[in-house]
Amino acid sequence: MSLTTFQSKVIAEDVSDALLGLNKLSPTEAASDEDLWARMAQSYTVSPTILNLNNGGVSPQPKVVQDAVDRYYHLSNEAPSYYMWQILDKGREPLRRKLAELAGVSPDELAINRNTTEALGTFTWGIDMKRVMRL
Repeated sequence: MSLTTFQSKVIAEDVSDALLGLNKLSPTEAASDEDLWARMAQSYTVSPTILNLNNGGVSPQPKVVQDAVDRYYHLSNEAPSYYMWQILDKGREPLRRKLAELAGVSPDELAINRNTTEALGTFTWGIDMKRVMRL
């Protein structure tokens, strides 16, 4: 495990612990817990000079997510076919099962596509395109 991966894991665990602790507090206690909110703020890379009040539409990713996206982006570009078919593809079914559990549905009800072309093909070829006769 590299130092960056280790740091990301520690940050993710710290945020997870902070969120679990948040569930044990009343809304008033949570709002006034400066230590909790300092820990949460440290997990993001947003500018400290701008106050983002639009997290519903332009929510920033935590640093641990940014690091994972960067890591997999670089891996995927080093050897695209190898990583897509040999590495990333093997994680698709376990991910689909976890997402289905989170959504409360069967894994058969979810589709995970590798890219836009595959998604459009799945959608296009999955539709029964019968001619409709109009009178």
